[in-house]
Amino acid sequence: MTPVERIDSLLDNRSVVVCCGAGGVGKTTMSAAIGLAAAQRGRKVVVITVDPARRLGEALGLADGLGADPRPIECDLVEGGALWAMMLDPEVELERVIRSHAVRPGQADEALANPFTRSIGSALGGTQEFMATEVVYRLVNDERFDLVVVDTPPSDRAIEVIEAPDVLVRFLDHQVFKLLMGTGGRAFRLLSAATQPLLRAVGRVIGTAVLDDVVGFLRSFTGMEASFRDRAVAVRTVWRADSTAFVLVTAPRPDAVEETRRFAEQLSSLGVGTDLVIANRCAPSIDLVPGDGEWAPAAAGSDPVDVARSLADWSARLYEAESKVLADLDTPIRIERRPGDVHDLESLSALARAIGT
Repeated sequence: MTPVERIDSLLDNRSVVVCCGAGGVGKTTMSAAIGLAAAQRGRKVVVITVDPARRLGEALGLADGLGADPRPIECDLVEGGALWAMMLDPEVELERVIRSHAVRPGQADEALANPFTRSIGSALGGTQEFMATEVVYRLVNDERFDLVVVDTPPSDRAIEVIEAPDVLVRFLDHQVFKLLMGTGGRAFRLLSAATQPLLRAVGRVIGTAVLDDVVGFLRSFTGMEASFRDRAVAVRTVWRADSTAFVLVTAPRPDAVEETRRFAEQLSSLGVGTDLVIANRCAPSIDLVPGDGEWAPAAAGSDPVDVARSLADWSARLYEAESKVLADLDTPIRIERRPGDVHDLESLSALARAIGT
């Protein structure tokens, strides 16, 4: 499949596009551009950023940023399709999930009143990734959208987003968790006999008040775990489905290319393939200008023709050097660098056109 065919398939046929990449390579902007390009082809697209850097709102030119619900993006450049955008707010999403999963009256209020629940949403490591699983499930099953574009955190944390459904399922299936969730009978007796000394030891380390909050949270959580597991299994299936595309965004630098290769290998180990690599901010392709000897910058006051030739030679050699760096990747799509940042829909549309051609 040629690069153009791969891009056409991605924009026209996929239902989920996951954008990953190292920090600073333009991953979030590329996610927004992919979403806009698909919307311009008639798709109903929502772009969700899991990256806490909040760059998505800036790329879309939204001075007031994005919230935890899909926001319609008004754009004259989109005809036939539609574009929404949102950002993950772990605390908001956690409350939404608890309320939607509650199995008895008052259970959600009880769980949300627990201090440990509040700490989960605001400070506990991994919450961002687990809540990403929940929001992706919700968006994929929202009939308003036929394409969900997921902007992940930088690649060192993006793999945790992809692994989160598997981690959650393993945790919920673990025998220790099932014992902790036991509410009576043999399970409760085993919990009392086998774990009370351990719980007392933990209480001495973290404090009995905190331990009481944790135990209270687990009790208030009882009955909701099956829904969490079902949704995690569904998202695990989404990540590996043929209708999902993984796009790796990189830059024509050795460090960025090496990180991209390493991340692709990590995805492969999880049973997830890489559908497209986009090399962002590349030098344009310019033929070398005939000259004698190595390139050297033109001196001040040189003839304009000599200056132009020097600049063209420099750009051509930069393109050649970047091509060697990118040779380790599987036929990446090169996107030329542009003056200034992408900070409004007009400049984002120009980038979307570059992706779609």
